[in-house]
Amino acid sequence: MYPDFRHVAVDVVGGRVLFAAGGQHQGPGLWDLISGDLLNAPSEFHTCSHAVAMTRLDGRTVVVAGAGAPEVWAWDPSDPEVEPWGPSDDEFTEEQTPQELPGHKDDMCGLVTGRLGGRTVVVSGGGSTVVVTDLESADLIHEWSADGMVHAVALSEVGGRPVVLATTDAGEIWIWDAVDGGLVGNLPTGHEDRISALDAAVVGGRALAVTGSDDGTARIWDLAGGRQAGAPLAGHRGEIWTVAITPADGRQVVLTAGRDGIVRVWNPAN
Repeated sequence: MYPDFRHVAVDVVGGRVLFAAGGQHQGPGLWDLISGDLLNAPSEFHTCSHAVAMTRLDGRTVVVAGAGAPEVWAWDPSDPEVEPWGPSDDEFTEEQTPQELPGHKDDMCGLVTGRLGGRTVVVSGGGSTVVVTDLESADLIHEWSADGMVHAVALSEVGGRPVVLATTDAGEIWIWDAVDGGLVGNLPTGHEDRISALDAAVVGGRALAVTGSDDGTARIWDLAGGRQAGAPLAGHRGEIWTVAITPADGRQVVLTAGRDGIVRVWNPAN
C-alpha cells in the first residue's frame, strides 16, 4: 500500500522498534517494525520525502522529513487520542499539520538529528547550503554555504568540540564548528565520483568519518589529523548509497551498502 521506502530511520522506544519511511511519491509514515502495525499513515501522493530522521522530544517520537525544507511530525505513544498525520478511516479526524523548520532555496538532500549544547537540533543540507536548527523552538542556529552541491551531512565531535560535516560534488568534506559557527576546514577525499553517503562518530577516542561514493568505494577519515585512515574500502560492484558507524558485538564497525544489494561490514581499526 505504501511502497516508496527510499529513505528510512529506525529507533527503539519503550521496547518497540519504530520504523519511519518515505520517498519520492510518499510523505513519512511510522510503523512498528516487529508487529508490522501502521502507527501513523503517510500522506500518499500529497508530499514527498528527500530525507528522513527520527528522534525523541518531551516524551514524543518525532519524525523529521521533507523535500524543500525539514518538516517535523510528532507522535506521542502514551496518548491514545493522538491524531494520525496521514489518511484515516475516521472522517472526523483532522490530519496533523507538520511544523516546518527553516529550509533551503533548493531541495533538501539529507538531514540528521542530534544534541548540541543541551538542545535537540536538526542538521540539513540543500543546494549548497547547510543549516542547523533548534528542533523545539525552530530557531535557526547556523547557516553555511559550501563550494558545490551538498549531498550528505553529519554531526559529530573533534577534540571534544561539536562539528557539522557535509560532503559536496567537488569531492570534499566540509567541517564547521557547531558552537561558534567557524569553518574548521575542508578535506579533499580523492573520490572519483559523487560522495552520496556520510557518517561520523568518535571511535576509541578517535574522531572518524566514513564516506561512500558513486565510484564504488568507501573511505574512513581521521578528522583530527585531516587524513585518510587506511586504504579505501573496495569490493562493492557499483555505487555506494549508504554508510554507517554503529556498535556490533561490543565494538564499533562500519557498514556500507549500495547498488549491488550487499551490506559489507568493516573494522575501522584496520
